[in-house]
Amino acid sequence: MKKMKNTLGFFILFLLGMQTLFATVVVPLDNPYISYDGVYYPEITTSKVILNRHLPAMLNDWESGIAGAWINQWVITQTGVRIRFKTASPTIDLAFTQRATGGTIGGTPTSGFSVFVAGVSIATYSSLAFTVSNPNPGTASTFEVSLPNLWSVDFTGMNLADGYSLEDPGALNKPVYVAIGNSITHGTGQYVSSAKGYAFILANKMGWDLHNIAVAGATLGWSIAKNIKGKHVDHITIKIGFNDFKYSTATLASKKTEYGKLVDTLRANHPNAKIYCITPIFSNDYSGAAPYALEDFRTMVTEVVTDRQVSDKNLCLIYGPDISDASMLASGDPTHLSEYGANLFANNLYAKINNCALSVNAIEMEQVNAGISITTINSGRLQMQVKYSGKYAVYLYSIAGKEVYHNEISFDNIGVNTLLWDQSQLSGGMYIVKVRGEHLDSTAMKVVFE
Repeated sequence: MKKMKNTLGFFILFLLGMQTLFATVVVPLDNPYISYDGVYYPEITTSKVILNRHLPAMLNDWESGIAGAWINQWVITQTGVRIRFKTASPTIDLAFTQRATGGTIGGTPTSGFSVFVAGVSIATYSSLAFTVSNPNPGTASTFEVSLPNLWSVDFTGMNLADGYSLEDPGALNKPVYVAIGNSITHGTGQYVSSAKGYAFILANKMGWDLHNIAVAGATLGWSIAKNIKGKHVDHITIKIGFNDFKYSTATLASKKTEYGKLVDTLRANHPNAKIYCITPIFSNDYSGAAPYALEDFRTMVTEVVTDRQVSDKNLCLIYGPDISDASMLASGDPTHLSEYGANLFANNLYAKINNCALSVNAIEMEQVNAGISITTINSGRLQMQVKYSGKYAVYLYSIAGKEVYHNEISFDNIGVNTLLWDQSQLSGGMYIVKVRGEHLDSTAMKVVFE
């Protein structure tokens, strides 16, 4: 009997020891040291976080481009959303559940969760519950967990190793970037990882805080701008239009009115934000319900943007096919980018945005810079009078925003200088010429070559 009591006592001590060994600290999800980034409208409780990228009113706002029961499954996904925290715990257990009525691609969120430390990806996970290992155990690291793009989840649990706690991860202090668009911006083709989408990659390259409010299936809608009204925003990309061409029978004139209203509303709400308007990218699908071609939509966007660039110096036009081609499309998909394509598109877009100072952003019929005066221009010769000697860059764009000529030249003499180009490269029509000097802001004008 005494031996049995000793054995029982030993067993109880063993269980207590095991409990201590495997004890964890449950972290309430409303802990102030958990930062929910890239999401404007989260619902946070101690045990569950619902991560909403959009106002509830968008569901029934038919001018938003994302209204209706079917599309709502993609509205309530978490593309671009990140959970950020700092801890020295050697392990962090994270748990998620599939969001009710939320859309999913595939049976599990394949590679949907990406974990970054100091901006470097350390792991990806495909299950709804997983354990993250601290690459520097015992040393506080700041973790960023990006959520799936097309597999809707709620955040339901965080546990740390016994004896550890969260620390303040600090504020991001990055320029805020909002991505507006359809499935291409949402991440279709990069299943199901937000971190592989072009908007995520672009934001990381730029050092921006991404808020991706794009929705798979979205069409052009001006009131999507309401979704970010009152929010601080520094940069906005608009890349939309394919679904309008493919599925809508509305006229191009009505789309032009809608696009103009979207740009005007964004500008009114965010007077200092830089807005980058990207025309629809390359697609092998030329068949649509619209009474116009996809290229006509691109031209429409160009007209809307160039009309406003006269007075809006923070509005940039980017011609989508210039930074995309067939090699970037997902296998068997005529429209969406592959993982390779999304990465390349982000890099190409990065270069275009950084050169927006050299894009057509000050178009007027008259000269806008007294230091550079265009005196003669025709289909083969540009003559201009310059106030300063030095290097000049000359750009020629089609009215659709496509660059057709670029040259950099040094003028040694002040006064009249002449630049010749091969006129056989140009067809008749309207063009935009822009000249920029190394010591001067640019001048630009519209010209018609017969």
